[in-house]
Amino acid sequence: MDRSTKFFTVRFRNEEEGRECCLDPFGADRFLGRQGWTPKTDIVETEDAVVILMDLSGLDKRDIKIVHDGDLLKISGVRRRPRVPGMKRYHRMEIDYGFFQKLFRVPRDLDLEGIEAEHKNGLLRVVLRKKAKEPIEIVIETEESY
Repeated sequence: MDRSTKFFTVRFRNEEEGRECCLDPFGADRFLGRQGWTPKTDIVETEDAVVILMDLSGLDKRDIKIVHDGDLLKISGVRRRPRVPGMKRYHRMEIDYGFFQKLFRVPRDLDLEGIEAEHKNGLLRVVLRKKAKEPIEIVIETEESY
């Protein structure tokens, strides 16, 4: 079974710099072989944040790791195959198990220091707040003439 590589970028307006920014997951939906899988992910923008929603059913929060390094956010973990007492053979295997990892490049106007994460009912919710865009007043100093 082969899955095509799919890259996607979510764009939103960076008013401070007057251009678009993106939250770009590297290698989304890349087939990692029988030992890995890629969880389905939604990225949503609100007025004051960007929210990553990741379908992680069957995982305990202890099995999920979120790390940020520079402008990268890495979400990884492992889903273990449950033991079925008395099982003789598989007749169908559609659920993905094993290790997963997704990397996201985070734009400068999102606050990586204030990341919020919650895992509830199989859905991981990671909130990246937009940095406050407060006007900065620049004081012009006067020089005394000679």
